[in-house]
Amino acid sequence: MLSILAAMAAVAMSRMGSSLVANLRSTTDARRLSLDLLQAKRRAIASGDDHYLLLSGAGPYTGYTLYRQTSGGDVAVDTPRMFPAEVVVTSTHNQLQYTFEGNALAAYQVTLTAPDRTWQLSVTPATGTVQTVQTAP
Repeated sequence: MLSILAAMAAVAMSRMGSSLVANLRSTTDARRLSLDLLQAKRRAIASGDDHYLLLSGAGPYTGYTLYRQTSGGDVAVDTPRMFPAEVVVTSTHNQLQYTFEGNALAAYQVTLTAPDRTWQLSVTPATGTVQTVQTAP
């Protein structure tokens, strides 16, 4: 019985293919990016130093790293995170920065697009609040 269910699941996965995996990855990455933006805000407030996420790649972006601005130079405070190849990431800015007061330096918009899902992350400058919305089914 269990082997029949496993076979049915394998057939279903092969029919849905990589687009299902890409859609799930876009959801995971949108949530992770939103949490990392919140992390940058909290670290900036706690340390008194500006923190920012630097998106890597020329756009579409391939990943990002969290940095802390110090008088001695910028320091990476976390390991780089990569986006999967099947998720296209675009942004209005390649550096998403928070001040020591928790404010964002600009209104940032980041879009993650998978085959059947699109996520929009919006950062409000005055409060640094991050809003994550799925914009396509």
